[in-house]
Amino acid sequence: MGKILACINQKGGVAKTSTVSMLARELAKTKKVLMVDFDSQSTLTKLVNIEGYFDTYALQEYIYKNSMLKIFNRETVEPLDITEIVKDNDNCSSALINELHLLPSPGVKLGFTAEAVPTGKNTILKRYLNSIKDEYDFIIIDSLPSVSILFENILLAADSLIIPIQTKFNAMTGANNFIEIIDNVMADYELNYENIFILPTMYDKRRKDDKETLAEINTSYLKYIHACNYVGRSNIVVLDTIPERAVVSKSQSYGIFLQDYIECYEKGKGDLLLLLENMTKKIVKNCN
Repeated sequence: MGKILACINQKGGVAKTSTVSMLARELAKTKKVLMVDFDSQSTLTKLVNIEGYFDTYALQEYIYKNSMLKIFNRETVEPLDITEIVKDNDNCSSALINELHLLPSPGVKLGFTAEAVPTGKNTILKRYLNSIKDEYDFIIIDSLPSVSILFENILLAADSLIIPIQTKFNAMTGANNFIEIIDNVMADYELNYENIFILPTMYDKRRKDDKETLAEINTSYLKYIHACNYVGRSNIVVLDTIPERAVVSKSQSYGIFLQDYIECYEKGKGDLLLLLENMTKKIVKNCN
């Protein structure tokens, strides 16, 4: 049975979508992986750049038949197989790829449609993913930067959570409140997460603010999490810190997964590939 991971934070700009794309690509080297863009901003869908690879008519036909909106009517939809388009057009990347699928976001209609569901609106995503999770090794959900009915759907569907946190000035403002929200939802629905992964992101070792925030994550923030009634029962894991690198935004501007972009154009950034590999191994180990 596949594992469902949700990448969440109520703040925007903390690298949620980047984390989903990097983790999914790394896992897909040897596993069958599904990315779910459950964000009305469609950030992950745009990042993958499916419009740049698929024929316009074929893509429109797929969206018509398999729009995510249909799951709110309890219909079955087929994720889009993007395995063959993972590598760039020159096919210069030597990174392995097994199988990678995407369930694209329908955009702003996502939130409106969820709110209009008469009953069971907070378990729509859970029901759908439970019906297909046996087909995948991992399902990774990209979330919106707000607390809403879509966010509640994500919390109820996930087996484990990934919480990216910027190591920047004021990044921890509201962090404890966010954990409290998760704790309350867990209490209301009697949820138990296998793991809660804390992922420090966009770290610049030259900056004093970054060093102080990283230290706070590893001390007082962890202490607060462990003290929570429900969140504290989960296996809490702090992942290796993701540094702030220009190569990440470069790969996104080209619509290429980071691992393939580095293999093609930035081979000197192999240290980042090793970091992603180790981070993914730690996640897999804790999810088994």
